[in-house]
Amino acid sequence: MSTTLVADIGGSKSRFAIANSSGALEHLLVIHNDTAADLDAAVSRYLEETGAQPRAATLAVAGPVDGEEVVLTNRTNWRIRRVEFAERFGLSELCLLNDFEAIAWALPHLGPAHTRPLGKDVPAREGVKVVLGPGTGLGVAALLPADGRWHVIASEGGHTSLGPQAPDEAEVFARLRDECGSVSAETVLSGAGLVRLARALDPQVACHAAETIAASALAREPAAQAAARLFVRLLGRFAGGLALTFKALGGVYIAGGVAGGLGPLLDEPQFRAAFEAHPPHQALLETIPTLLITCEEPGLIGCAAHAHEHALAA
Repeated sequence: MSTTLVADIGGSKSRFAIANSSGALEHLLVIHNDTAADLDAAVSRYLEETGAQPRAATLAVAGPVDGEEVVLTNRTNWRIRRVEFAERFGLSELCLLNDFEAIAWALPHLGPAHTRPLGKDVPAREGVKVVLGPGTGLGVAALLPADGRWHVIASEGGHTSLGPQAPDEAEVFARLRDECGSVSAETVLSGAGLVRLARALDPQVACHAAETIAASALAREPAAQAAARLFVRLLGRFAGGLALTFKALGGVYIAGGVAGGLGPLLDEPQFRAAFEAHPPHQALLETIPTLLITCEEPGLIGCAAHAHEHALAA
């Protein structure tokens, strides 16, 4: 593999780098999307500023990547027409990944410098790894070992239904159903979901952004703490369900800006308690590590890993 352009194209900002022949990242640059007219303009700026001349690209995109034209879910004027894009930038190879598919590719390459345990530090084992992340939406993907290689399963697991289990959740979910019609995991486990939870817990509360609620919760404001702690409980429960779905002995990883913003609240007992509370399989779940991804570029790491794996298989 020669140099490859790798990028993690999000709704608000995009990260770019060059992956060298060993898969290591060079020339990292973050571009705020509001400063570029479209994706082509952002890529052109990166290549001009770095002087890079890659002949291959692997891009992670926050949206579905099926078809010739790919559109960002939360920035619809940013789109990629595969053939045109490759021709414009002189690429002989172009690979597009869903953003959480890319993060899944990164998981074997994330060590203690990139993650921290949530709850007790459980030793990792060989086996399936799962990543989920509340952000603008709720991403889910799995990484499976087979035939001496890793394989990624992208999914729409964030859109599975979610309902109450504890008595104090019944009224909250009733209000969520009144507001949203149906309640998926993404309905509550996302930035907008944290705001919905705060409103459902107290309809009189002023509606704030997720970042404001998280900051207020860390400052011990009672209404914000209640919303954040319910969010953490539901996140732990959903993560435990995914661990059972995939029997993810290799660990469950949490990504996304909302989870990162909650910081130490994820370290309180309710996350692991909710993760493990899936009878009759508590004993199994107790052996599965849960980790928060703390580095800012897992998508780039994953794109580089995918490109390197593709080159080895070629």
